[in-house]
Formats: sequence, structure tokens, C-alpha cells
Amino acid sequence: MKLSSFSEIIETELTPISSLITESKGYWAHINEGSKEETLNEHANLVLDYAVSIVNVQDIDSVIDKIISEITGGHKELANFVKLLFVASLAYHDLGKINPNFQVNRMLNTNFKKKQLSIKNQHSILSAYLYLHFFVERINSSQFGNNDKVLLFAITYLFCFPIIKHHSPEITKEMSFSVENFEELYEFLARCGINLPIKVSRNLYDRKEKFLERINEDFHFPLFALLKLSYSLLTACDYYATNEYMADMKVDDFGVLSAEMKTKIVENFKSKKDYNKELIINLNEHLNRPFSDIKEQSNKNLNLLRQKLNAEVISTLRQNPNNFWYYIEAPTGAGKTNLSLACISELLQIDKSLDKVFYVFPFTTLITQTFQGIKETIGLDNDEMIQLHSKAGFHSREETSDGEYGNEKRIYLDNLFVNYPFCVTSHVRFFDILKGNGKEANYLLHRLCNSIVVIDELQTYNPAHWDKIIFFIENYAKLFNMRFIIMSATLPKIDALSETVRGKFVSLTPNKKQYFSNPNFAGRVQFDFSLLDKPKPAKENKEAYLFELSKFLYDKAECYFGSFGMARVLIEFITKNTASHFFRLLKENHKFSKYKLYILSGDILEPQRKKVISELKKQKYKKVILVSTQVVEAGVDIDMDLGFKDRSLLDSDEQLAGRINRNASKKNCKVFLFDCDKTSTIYGNDKRYKEQQRDKEIYDGFKDILQNKNFDMLYEKVFEDTKKDDWTDCTKLKSYLENFKRFDFNGINHDFKLIEDNGSESLYIPLNIEIPEDYIVEHLKSWDVLADDGELLSGEKLFNRYISVIENDDLDFSQKQIDLKKLTGLMSQFIIAVYPTIKSKLNGQFDEEKGKYGYLYLSHFKECYSIDEGFDLEKAENDVYL
Repeated sequence: MKLSSFSEIIETELTPISSLITESKGYWAHINEGSKEETLNEHANLVLDYAVSIVNVQDIDSVIDKIISEITGGHKELANFVKLLFVASLAYHDLGKINPNFQVNRMLNTNFKKKQLSIKNQHSILSAYLYLHFFVERINSSQFGNNDKVLLFAITYLFCFPIIKHHSPEITKEMSFSVENFEELYEFLARCGINLPIKVSRNLYDRKEKFLERINEDFHFPLFALLKLSYSLLTACDYYATNEYMADMKVDDFGVLSAEMKTKIVENFKSKKDYNKELIINLNEHLNRPFSDIKEQSNKNLNLLRQKLNAEVISTLRQNPNNFWYYIEAPTGAGKTNLSLACISELLQIDKSLDKVFYVFPFTTLITQTFQGIKETIGLDNDEMIQLHSKAGFHSREETSDGEYGNEKRIYLDNLFVNYPFCVTSHVRFFDILKGNGKEANYLLHRLCNSIVVIDELQTYNPAHWDKIIFFIENYAKLFNMRFIIMSATLPKIDALSETVRGKFVSLTPNKKQYFSNPNFAGRVQFDFSLLDKPKPAKENKEAYLFELSKFLYDKAECYFGSFGMARVLIEFITKNTASHFFRLLKENHKFSKYKLYILSGDILEPQRKKVISELKKQKYKKVILVSTQVVEAGVDIDMDLGFKDRSLLDSDEQLAGRINRNASKKNCKVFLFDCDKTSTIYGNDKRYKEQQRDKEIYDGFKDILQNKNFDMLYEKVFEDTKKDDWTDCTKLKSYLENFKRFDFNGINHDFKLIEDNGSESLYIPLNIEIPEDYIVEHLKSWDVLADDGELLSGEKLFNRYISVIENDDLDFSQKQIDLKKLTGLMSQFIIAVYPTIKSKLNGQFDEEKGKYGYLYLSHFKECYSIDEGFDLEKAENDVYL
């Protein structure tokens, strides 16, 4: 149903502020030294100008129409009134600035006198009062039926929330304003030419909760989405408009894919990489190639298998062009990023309304890798693509830019609102946009309209939240015209968890079993379970167990080296403490003196992690042992010969295997599973682990599942389990949806956390490191953050610079935010997460004064930390987890 457009409503249906308030030109919205005061009219019009621009450029009119149509059931007159309410929530958001206290105290407007009001200088709550009463009067006098009026009363009341909270750090269900406040303001408002019926006001306030209770259950999510979209547009446009007045900076590029850019992406996908060029030319040949012709294990056949898989994905998508949800089940090493880029290329040709792309991954390592891979494959530049995560720093449109302040401020706005057509971000950040009530997350909600979203490695998170994940994916896709592509090597189609969307996710790999069972995937690595015959060591016997394990590892590595002239070994433990212990055991054993030894864990800083991976990829050493924790499982692009793993989740075991013989170019590659630490210390609350332990078929059949990639057997059990009654209230989807009924934005956000609060804190380690390759030395010199030799980056000087910016009150707000964004991005090179166990061990080694600036500051790191090995946790009483 097509409704009046945003522009049409403003031009023909919206009552101008000048008609609502007498002498409205006398009210100021903003003041700025050296500039003429901005009137309330001027600010409101500028906000609406930005709203119209964003709505038109991103075709958000169609999204708003779709949501409102869901709520109003096709009743066009009713729908148009709701859309008027939506537009008015932006237009009237600052009407409360007519508060004389605001004018005198905030605007220094001498045309007014202070008044004794309970709301003091506040303007947002008064804006909501005025908005509410303007439209209550109109609804009362309208020709709508009683049920429709009740719905409109409720929606009008709900739109007060974004108005009241547009200056707050988050949107909440605001119940605190009352008729008593309004009655206090009644006399004052009458003098402003605003005469509103007190009787109507009291009646509405008394019954507001009853109106909300009468909203149809089917409307809860659409209304939630509509309110968040209102809050998103309101806060974004208010920011843009205020910035234009204060900084004289107009924004007119909102980062969408132009027709030219879409053509560039499609053409570059076909031509930039030779394998994609060959794929498109010989698509049908690859599609029709029999599986039997590519069963023999070889690198050539592996690549042919990848091409066949890609051809199948493209062909299946072309047969299902109008679906909202697609699923790619592909084995580890199949090239899922390239598969997703093929899908994006196809979708951009199929649906011209799609104008943005979001790539979503669990770890920053994957984000960084994929960011570079996408740029190379489809030829995007920094001004077309951004990384959005805690370690990304200040993204510049020009790779070497440190620009003038005016330019930097514009770039800061582009960072804040992600005005880039391609965004690569994390799962946590993305789902915060969907369900979160924080202002900065909601700045980006309107950016999701008409977008393609690729989500990889969804199995990383606890199954307790998978039904919520599918709930948001299902509902946002339909309302916001979003196309979701979900990828996994182990997790089967997650739509099985939804009663309403089950079976509607299109599998783009209908022959998945043929790929998973093909020797070029399934046979790249053989699992060896012989070490599982050894009993799990008691705590007092752990040293002996690890020593025996090192002997076994040495024998297998030497044997492999004797056969193939190299031995690159990866061994993964569940806990950092055991990994560190084993690493030192190897270092102290002369038998391993000819091996290059590395360790990767959550203790290892980003520069060292990158260095280790780079050296492993360059194959600098013939004999290598990498000791690791789970950080190596996903997002680490290495190719090892032998693997050893402390058994945990089947997903985790398979991910480790994905680091071994990635290109099927070697022989006799194995993964040896062993049983050392208690799996429950990490995965005790994970449904998959519980299912592995209690289901006899899974417990006894785990070897077959791993060897034959039959992960469906496990997940069918997990999916069944989510529907049982033994789930706690906080994890049941039915209980979670009660938050929507109550319009409890806090509950919607807090009852769905992909990562639970585990008590970790950010620890800053101020050592000296090599200058990161993407930083310009001259810029770092100008910041005075280089060590005395000028060759290294000083962690101590960098932190001192950070403090100086925080304490510099002469910097304006935007410049301070820009400088802090630059510094914190660089500071991430020195930061790891620490848990209470290690924190307690380090007592007395922190700088308490510097600890006031948001990080634990490890001033005495030389006594306990090295960049190569991380912490020495030998004496820790408890394991410190990843």
C-alpha cells in the first residue's frame, strides 16, 4: 500500500510550527558564537530537510509504508494518519524549547523571563506533551471508529518516547510524565496561544496503559521497529541539522550504492580474480560437472569443487530471486566470502532497491581479513567501505589522510553514521543495532533499510539465543526489505527454530552432503582418536600428562618431517593457563630446539598475533609448533600439517581441523584429539555441550560426526531441545517476547546478549611495539608517541597523549571525539581482556592514577608479561579463560 510520501505530508498535511505557536520566530533552538541565533522554525525545517533527503536517497518511504500497513491492516486513511504521526514526531521534537527557562538559561534569550516550573530547563518532555495533546485532540474529533482511535491514541503515546529521549543516551519506555505536569504548564501554554483540553489530557493519561494493552499482538514488533526507526531518523537528522548550524557543514552524501557503483561491483566480481572470471564464463560447465569426476584428492580437484559450489550457489539464487533469507552451508575451506560476494553481485542485479551491504562476523580478525579480501575482489576503496569494530580506529576516506579539521569533522560524521555503502562489522555490533536501545546503535538503524546482510559463523554463539537471532532476522527482513545471507560450516538451517518462517530459508547449497563428503573436503584431514583412550589427568598429574603429550607430539612431528621435509604443527588447549604451561614445557625441552615455537591466546597483543600469522603464512620455518587457545579456530588464515586439540564442542573441533591442509595439497594430515582440561569450564552452559554429554547417539557417534561432517545429527537434537519446557524464563523466546508487549526497550536489549558479562576488564600494557604498517610515521611523530629511538611506538607516551586529550577543555567536542577515536584505535594494539583471576594476581602492579581513564594500566608489566609469550600464569590458582 503506497501512502503519502514524507515530502507530501510535510507540504500538505503537517501543521507548521508557525501556525501552532504564536510568535514562534522569537524562540531560539541554538546559539553559536559569531553566528546569528537559529530559530526554532529554522532548526525544525532543517531537521525535516535532512529527513527528506535520507528518506528519498535510501527509499525509506517504502519501508515506513510497509511497517504501517502491517499495523493498520490495509486501512489507507488510518495508515496515512499514522505516517503523519511519524513525520510529526521529527517535526515537533523540539517544540518544548518554548520553555522560557530554556530560552533564558540555555539560549541566553533576553526576550523571556524565568518561570517557576517543575520541569526546570527541560525541553524534550514539554515537546512530548505538546505533540501528544495536539494529536489527541485531532483523533478525538476524527471520524475513525473507536477501535481505530484506541490504536491511534496508543501510537501517539508511543511516539512520545523518541521525542522525550532524543537527547538521552538510550530510548526507554517513558512513563514518568503526568497530567499534573501538564496542568502546571497549562496557563503558560495558553499565553503561547496553545489551548488544550485538560479533560482530554487527564483521560488519556489515566488510560494510557490500557490503550497499550489493547494493541494486537501481531503489531508489537512492527510498532517496535517503527519507534526505533523514528528514533533513528530523529536523532540522526537532529545531529546533522545541529552540526550544519554549529559548524557550517552540510552533509549530502549518505553512503549508498549508486547505479555506477553497483555496475562496478558486478563487473569487478567477474573480472578482478581469475577464478571468478573463469567461473562466470564456464558457469554451466561447472554446474553440470559430475561429483564423481572430482573425487580424487588434489588441489586441482579442490578448486574445481569450489567452482562447482559457487556455480550452484549462483544458480540456486537465480531460481529464488525474491526471497529474504538465504543459507550457505559450505565446508571449511570452501571460500565462503567469495560465495557471498557472488550472491551480492546477483542480488544487486535482481533488486535495484538494494543499496547497502553489511558483512557481519564474530571476531575482529575475521573482519580485518574480510575487509581486505572484499576490497581486492570487487575493487572497493576506503571511501566506499568501512570497518566497524572496537579496534578499527578513525576510518579515513583517503588511506593516507590526516586532513584538515573541517575535513576530519566530516569524516567523523561519516564514521558515526557509517555513511559508506559497504560496512564490515561484528555480530555484537550488528545485533545491537537491531535490538539495542542505545542512541549510537540506533543512529544506524535507518541504514539497514534496503540492505544486503551477510552473517558468517553464527554458530559461534550460545544456542540459547539462536531463536532470538532468527526472530530478529525474520521480522526485520520483511519490514525493512533486507536480504540475509547466513553462512556456516557446521550449523544447519536455523529457520527450523521458528514456527512462522520454518522452511522459508532458501538453501543455496542443496547438494551440501556431496560437498561435505567429497574427499577434497572431508578427506583433507583425518581425525585420530587414539589419545582419547588415555584418561583425563587429575590435577596433580597434569604435569606428567602434558609431558607425555609433548613426547607424542614430537614423535608425530618428526615422522611427518621425515616423510615430507617439513612439519608445521598446531596444538590447541581450552584454557590459556594450560596453553602457557605447555608452551614453556616445549621451550625448556632441548628436543624442540630446532622448532620455531609460537603461542597465540587472548593474552597476545594484536601486533604479535599479526606477526605470528604473517610468518606462518610465509612459511619461513620448516619446523614449527603453534600452541594456541580457541582464538585460532576462526579468522586465522593459516595452513598447518598436523593438528592436536583438547576436545570440546564438535563445532570447535571442526574449526581447528579447518586450519589443517586447507588447500588439500598435502598428504597424511591428521588432527589428534586428546582430553586434558574440563570442557565444562568454558562450555558448561552451552546446549551443544550438554547434548553431546547426555545424548547417547551423539556421545557415542561423535567420531562419525566429525569424520563425515554430519553436524545435522547434533543440531537437530539441539533444535528440538530449545522447544522443551526446561529452558529458563530468560532464555525462552515466548518469555522474551513479553518485552515487546510492554514496549520495554531495556528488556528487549538486556535479555538478549550474544556475549554475557563475564567480569572481564580492558588491560593496557604500555610496552614499545613496532609501528603498525597502516600508520604514517610523520603523524605519530606529530603526536609525540614514538619511543626515544624514533623506531618504535611507545605505549606509555600514547597513553599520556590520550590523557592529555581527555583533559584538554580547550578542544571543542567534535575535535576531541576525533582525536580520541584516532588514539583509541591505536591504543587497541596494547589492550587485552583480563578476568578477575588474573587481575587478582596482578594486584600492586597497576597504576591507580592512570586507571581512572577507562583502562587497567599495567605499569609493572616487565615483571609478568612479554610480547612473545603473554603472561606467565604458572602460579595462577585458577585457569584464566579465553
